[in-house]
Amino acid sequence: MTTQLPTPQQIESFDRDGYLVVEDAIPVDKVTDLLAVIEGLEERLRDSPHRRQVFGLDIRPLVTEHDAFLELMEWPSTFPLAVRFLGHWNLQLTTSHLIMVPPNPEKRNTGWHDDGGNPFFAVDGIRPFMSLKVGFFLTDLLAGDMGSLMVVPGSHRVAGRPAWDESARDPQDAVELEVRAGSAVIFQQGVWHAGAPNLSEKTRIVLYYGYGTRLLRPIDYDTMPQAILDKCTPIGRQLLGAKVSHLGYYVPQEADVPLKTWYVERFGEAVRA
Repeated sequence: MTTQLPTPQQIESFDRDGYLVVEDAIPVDKVTDLLAVIEGLEERLRDSPHRRQVFGLDIRPLVTEHDAFLELMEWPSTFPLAVRFLGHWNLQLTTSHLIMVPPNPEKRNTGWHDDGGNPFFAVDGIRPFMSLKVGFFLTDLLAGDMGSLMVVPGSHRVAGRPAWDESARDPQDAVELEVRAGSAVIFQQGVWHAGAPNLSEKTRIVLYYGYGTRLLRPIDYDTMPQAILDKCTPIGRQLLGAKVSHLGYYVPQEADVPLKTWYVERFGEAVRA
């Protein structure tokens, strides 16, 4: 699969809206394979102590569960975009996350929020851009209230909660994304988002991968098993926390960050201050 570098239009759209839809990020046969893997693991994952106790299946980390999930960490149609949007190379995987949302007319799986942990520091009320997520959608979500991702475009540039009409279900300017299976959505941590209610007759399935600066702690793991690191490329090992020098996260040496050479070859020096 060809490595996809971001176009100027994609960079502008992501900076303006805080998110980007990447159509056909995963080919049809890969979607089919991932769904088969999930079906085979579902019963065991439902008994996992890491499962979040909500309706449906909500569990992380995911990259430890199957090589098919580990492969998506450096997926060529999305990983280069995520790295360029973050604008530097001292990065890590912060989370890997499976969400399955069956039909439920009573409530939504995830309400409105921004990402980054609580409490989190802000600059003039705005969260600094330090992480993002890539969501791989494995089911067609082409109508309203099918449990798709909802976002408020531009909300990453506004202090506080988005504007909200009294008694309204969603904020002003909220958009429910219509995506086909195999599409990906990349969004930065400050964008307000939620899962729409799923009033359809099928389960919505999405895989989320978070990336952020290595100055932050990962969300869902402390250290990765050596058996997982041994399967990875040098960049993959960096993403999962491997380092060579004592201060390798904070003041990395070249050997700590193989992603640096990859980044500079494609994008030049870091583009974000």
